[in-house]
Amino acid sequence: MKKLFVAVVLLAMTLGTLGAQAQTRSKLEQDLEDFRNWMNKRVNQGDSITRAEWPTVKQEFRARTQRLDRSSGQMNEASKQEYGELKSQYQEWEAENDERYGQPLSRETAANWERRLAGTSNIGQLRASQIRGVYIRFMENVRAQRTNWSLRDWDYAEHVYLQLNDRKQQVLSQMNNSDKMKVAALQVEFNTLRKSRDAKDRYNQMREQR
Repeated sequence: MKKLFVAVVLLAMTLGTLGAQAQTRSKLEQDLEDFRNWMNKRVNQGDSITRAEWPTVKQEFRARTQRLDRSSGQMNEASKQEYGELKSQYQEWEAENDERYGQPLSRETAANWERRLAGTSNIGQLRASQIRGVYIRFMENVRAQRTNWSLRDWDYAEHVYLQLNDRKQQVLSQMNNSDKMKVAALQVEFNTLRKSRDAKDRYNQMREQR
């Protein structure tokens, strides 16, 4: 009877260990799948990721890979290989974006672009009643001037856009609904133009490398 009891206890312990291992593998597989989906989403965004968004993307990568790195020893060979390939793919993509975003914007040049596109370098002082008009002026200038812009020019235009967005958020509660809707439409237009330019430059770069 005692031997039977010991056998039952050992069997229960073995099953518990196997269950815990299976649960760990299942969590790892889910984490790897989440990382794969995140990578696909980010890579498909390509060059449309903005300078302001880039630090967040890097932080997301670090957080996701730290969890997976700690458990990589429990991955099977196929998962280890896939994980390594995903990390290598990201690192190549990160190097390209770091090269692009590595140089900080010049404060003087940024102020010139603020005056050039928004008509003022004091965006932080705009009143709620002025936001709509300045956004309209900004987008009129973007439409008129964007044809010959380089990616660096777009970085400065995006700087002005982000300054306007920050000020809009600060006075949002004082804006009427009509102005909010108009500004939202102009924001969508700017992002569409920016991403279309990035996609065009990326396509031209790929053609030159062939």
